[in-house]
Amino acid sequence: MSATTEKPDVRPAQADVLIVGNGALGLFLARELSAAGAGSIVVVGPADRSSGGSQAAGAMMGCFAEATSESLRTQPARTRFELGVAAHERWPAVLAALQEHAPGGRPLLTAPETHVVLNSIGAELDNVNLAAIINALTEYGKPWQECDPHDIPGFNPRTDTRALRAILLPEEGAVDARAVLTALQSDLQASGVTLLDASVRTLLGDSDSVTGAELDDGHVIEAGKVVVAAGALSDSVLKTLIPDLDLVPTFAGLGFAMIARRTGGEPFRSVVRTPNRGFACGLHVVPQGDGTEYYGATNRLVDEVGSTTWMADVRFLAQYSMQQLDERAASHEVVRWLAGNRPVTLDGFPLIGWLPRAGLYLMSGTYRDGFHCAPLLAAHVANELQGKPGLIDPIFQPTRRPVATRTVEGSIQEYVEHNLAGWFETGAQAAPQMTTKQIADYYRNMATQFYERVGTDYALGPDILWYAQGSLLGGRRVARYLRRLQPAAAGAGAL
Repeated sequence: MSATTEKPDVRPAQADVLIVGNGALGLFLARELSAAGAGSIVVVGPADRSSGGSQAAGAMMGCFAEATSESLRTQPARTRFELGVAAHERWPAVLAALQEHAPGGRPLLTAPETHVVLNSIGAELDNVNLAAIINALTEYGKPWQECDPHDIPGFNPRTDTRALRAILLPEEGAVDARAVLTALQSDLQASGVTLLDASVRTLLGDSDSVTGAELDDGHVIEAGKVVVAAGALSDSVLKTLIPDLDLVPTFAGLGFAMIARRTGGEPFRSVVRTPNRGFACGLHVVPQGDGTEYYGATNRLVDEVGSTTWMADVRFLAQYSMQQLDERAASHEVVRWLAGNRPVTLDGFPLIGWLPRAGLYLMSGTYRDGFHCAPLLAAHVANELQGKPGLIDPIFQPTRRPVATRTVEGSIQEYVEHNLAGWFETGAQAAPQMTTKQIADYYRNMATQFYERVGTDYALGPDILWYAQGSLLGGRRVARYLRRLQPAAAGAGAL
């Protein structure tokens, strides 16, 4: 029997708080509520978390290494960015408290620092976002320094993708996401929190309030409060109770990674990554502390949540890890494949707050920041569930209008820049006489035609625009929402 599974005849029929979702958000929230003495707590979620984002996370503590030219350009974007900055400050205490529950006693912190490299295979977006990282570090008074790429332990790219520049962020490292989840489970079990290896079939309640949930095997748990923290599945769970719930749409962002055992050469001792590019968080390697290394980079918005990935993504990650990070990686032994779905909102902002049923709360939409921000968001939600003041800006309320942070022209330009980054990184071929401007014009025309066809003045992020362009189902879903939005002012934030 799984250590996280209760026997069927002792499963609780009632709880003061029922948390739907056992990823980082759900487990950290249960920990906060337990510490606050908030009554009986039940967490429901499949033990294998096969499609969840937390179990596949690289868990880089990189709020500044993730900075882009958009991060501080508007006040709403700055508010979102500062959520990560505030969360970062909580991790030392969290790791110190959880270390005693770490599997095998291994350190949960696997990398103490991060190197961001500007290499020769990217496009102009790499330069732009590296400058944004440095500007953000400088503005917030965080340490960083230029370094020689040749001095980065483990870093051994091919000559044609060599780094032209590198910076060191000494206060941003990474944790072992899977070990942290295991440590959280052990901590919660010791605290009397019930963890159920199950899925929720439907939420229960009426037009006024939520009363609990029915599990996939028919077992019913009554609860005074229900928190839905099921990542990319949160929307489908909520609609079992409120079919017409009108929220900012959430899409599944499928990411693929692999953990490889090093077979030779100097190991990586820090996170090594490129700036954000190509609709994703950049190519990266994260030491895992046991002779293995985590390689990641991919992000693909998909129509449905799943736990499989494309052969193209496997090839992309393997080939470009060998080229851009370490030529020796070709001989490393892959010991684990990871695929997980991130909850990606149409406006790129989290969905955190009460819903229009008494006792029902949503904690989702965190995209790539869920694991990093989990300790802070958990403290905030625990406060709100207990009637105490929250800790974060109300801009993240789930029943909001979509937050606006860019113009349509800015959206189109950003889409072009990400496509060019992907074009040159993957070595896409064009006619010899075709210029970079002509390639850019091709993507610019595609994006312009989308906006003209939909007839909206709400500007999308590059990843959502890419999805709307590439998926018939996704394009229709985005277009329907934007057309429904048109009569009202689109946006809670100033451009």
